Amino acid sequence: MATQDGIGVAVTHLRMAAARTNGTEVGADAHTGARYEAAFAAVDREDFTAGPQQPPSAATLERVLRLLGARSGDRVLEIGTGSGYPAAVLSEIVGRHGDVVTTEADVDVASQARERLITSGRECRYGTGLINVTVLRREPSDVPAPPQLWDRVLLSTPVPLGRVPYAAVAGTRPGGVLVARLSTEFTIGPLVRFDVGPDGIATGTADATSMERITPVPTEPSRSRAVLTDVDVSHTTIDVANLVRHPAWRCAAAVAVPSCRYQDVVIAEDRSGPTRPGLMLTDPMTSSWAHIEHGDGSDHVTVRQAGPRLLADEVLAAVRWYADRGAPPLESWTWEVGPDRQCVTIGE
Repeated sequence: MATQDGIGVAVTHLRMAAARTNGTEVGADAHTGARYEAAFAAVDREDFTAGPQQPPSAATLERVLRLLGARSGDRVLEIGTGSGYPAAVLSEIVGRHGDVVTTEADVDVASQARERLITSGRECRYGTGLINVTVLRREPSDVPAPPQLWDRVLLSTPVPLGRVPYAAVAGTRPGGVLVARLSTEFTIGPLVRFDVGPDGIATGTADATSMERITPVPTEPSRSRAVLTDVDVSHTTIDVANLVRHPAWRCAAAVAVPSCRYQDVVIAEDRSGPTRPGLMLTDPMTSSWAHIEHGDGSDHVTVRQAGPRLLADEVLAAVRWYADRGAPPLESWTWEVGPDRQCVTIGE
């Protein structure tokens, strides 16, 4: 089965991709590890917490930056300045002989981040200190053309699947690295580290541990989600509601079923009726919805759905397709960004 959504993301099941580096070797040597530790120690995260844009936790940022693998003297582009905290840490990592250019679409957010970076002595047009950071007000798609190719590119905010700006790849030197957190309506994540080849194509692997956490199933029923009687009712033996709690299964469904959102819910027939915990699927474009109950160990999982799209059928088909191919782990998938297409290949 090959599935392609409206933004041109194709899913194929070609042969299993060769094992690729997932960035785990970055910072493995003592010198690089010490440099990263020093960089985080030199930046007080609390200096970047004022305002609506909250910085990521130090642990989250460290995971991202170690995947990125920036080194002393690198030219780094960050798309999505946010609080300015990632740019400040990158400033310390690349040092005086490196450069960090960071872009932000929101004028107020960009201004606040610039002020923080000026205060800390990092913004290159003002003050003293490392002065190796430049903050630009740009839309995410408006990637600055560098006088020299970038060594590393970081997309700090989630990027819709299939919409990694190719200009960021084209502006990165062969052998350079781009890191992005890919997102769909279904899920946010995973982090993908792309290596840019001499042909201008970026090929990447995912960090399976970077998928977003699933919120606990609510203990109180969502009475507004009362089960209606005039819907299509069927049954399955697949406990989808629990299955998609695992990153690879969740990502397989996300790629194969575009424009589909999900959440764990507890619904009820009425205010006094029995409750049914499970998975709620919705499509905001067509108002289609589906509810797949949590399995109870039996071969009788109830499915309810309504609307132009039978969302439960689509998700179940994706799950079966993925299972038929042996459910290859997320880190074995190959992600690709080229000038004319962006795709993910799931091995067999």
